[in-house]
Amino acid sequence: MTISAVLAVGYDGSEQSLLALKWAADYATAARTGLRIIHAWIWPLFTQDVGPVKGVADSGLRHAAEVILDEGCKLAAEISPNLKVEPRMVAGLPAAVLRQESLDASLLVVGSRGLGGLLGKLVGSVSLDLAGGSPCPLVVVRSRRGEGQPVVACVDGHLRSSKVLEQSVRAARALDTGLQIVHAEQPEPPWKAHTAPTAHSKAVLHNAMLWVQAMDPDLAATEQLLSRQPVSAALIDAGADAELLVLGAHGRQGHPGTLTSVLTQARCNILIAR
Repeated sequence: MTISAVLAVGYDGSEQSLLALKWAADYATAARTGLRIIHAWIWPLFTQDVGPVKGVADSGLRHAAEVILDEGCKLAAEISPNLKVEPRMVAGLPAAVLRQESLDASLLVVGSRGLGGLLGKLVGSVSLDLAGGSPCPLVVVRSRRGEGQPVVACVDGHLRSSKVLEQSVRAARALDTGLQIVHAEQPEPPWKAHTAPTAHSKAVLHNAMLWVQAMDPDLAATEQLLSRQPVSAALIDAGADAELLVLGAHGRQGHPGTLTSVLTQARCNILIAR
């Protein structure tokens, strides 16, 4: 079954992918989209012996992968019985499979960690790999949906911040929560460390607020200037009580080093806007 409007989620049976699946099912239900559950079946890359063991029912690597995917579909149905679910099991490395299978998705959701042990070392960090490039906005999940926690949009003043704001507003609507717009100031020389916020930083926040109000006048939105350095530490602090911390894929606040630091250290769910 193919679904026209779909949110994609990676599921491998791990605890973190279970959190991602639950978050994705909740979000897809709220956003009124279908849910595509993707299981990247890696064993064919390492062995051709994936069939059942002779004389042993329900055995073999293929069957084990099918069980994991079926488990994910059942869990999604328990969370939201009316949710349209599209299961996909594809042979390949997780990041490559998830990229390919989310080409037409509105959002791709993954856990912050996946396979452990030797396989995890062979495959590497899927979330970090996808953060470097995914065909649609990426959500990295660390916790189940909370109640009343805001979406935090990180803007840097560039035109691409409009993607951050657009997807932040969309997420706040779906999650039925408020929006906080934050901007991290550029480092100041020591002799200016205690001066008032620069006119530029104020303008960035003001323009972002105007953009949000034009897009959704009824959305409860606030703004905050962040002064802590480095930028990654400021963003991690800003997301401490957030349902979702939204970052740009490029720009100063979407710099690869900043993204990596936030992805590996923040405790909240993260959306990388594209």
